[in-house]
Parts: sequence; C-alpha cells; structure tokens
Amino acid sequence: MPKITNISFGSIDINGRKYDTDIVVFWDGEVLERERSHNFSQRELMDILLKEPEVVIIGTGIVGHVKIDKEALDYAKLNNVTLIVKTTKEAAKEFNELVRKKKVAALFHVSD
Repeated sequence: MPKITNISFGSIDINGRKYDTDIVVFWDGEVLERERSHNFSQRELMDILLKEPEVVIIGTGIVGHVKIDKEALDYAKLNNVTLIVKTTKEAAKEFNELVRKKKVAALFHVSD
C-alpha cells in the first residue's frame, strides 16, 4: 500500500522514493508521472478511471493553482465518481487515510 511521507515545493515522496514531477498514484502502488500542468481535464479523469477507483483525489498544488475543467467535474457527476479536490498537502493526508479502506487514485501537482 502506498504512503506519502513528504511533500515539499517541487517534489513528493512515496514509500521512500522521491518524485520531482506531478504524479498519479493508485491504491495498488502504481505511480505514473504526469506532465506538469495547471489544468485537470476530462481526458485525465477518464484515463484515471480506467483502473476503476472508488475515489479520485486531486491535489491542486501547494497553494492550489490547478483548475479542474468543468467538463471533468460534469463527467465525475455523470458517472457517480467521488472527486475530492484539495491543496496537495491536504490531498496527501486524505489519500493516506482513505487508501487503507478504499481503491483510491490521486493526482498530485507538486508546485504552486
């Protein structure tokens, strides 16, 4: 089970490994690097949903600059997807708590 142990501007540590880019992490420990972007699109959500998570968490950055496209929000509602949107540090706390109980996928933006 993955655990986020540290977040600082520009990096995130999961199970002792440091990532210097935005990532998507799944409950089974799979980590995918993400091209750094300040937008979260419906396409990204659809890609994450291929693994059929119960919950999707979006970490919007240290100060929350990532914007969630309206189409992604609409798609989540239409498909009964639980979407949690928080700053990256708060999203990491939520991920660490929920991953023990549910199939969670999370996207983390590690800069602003």
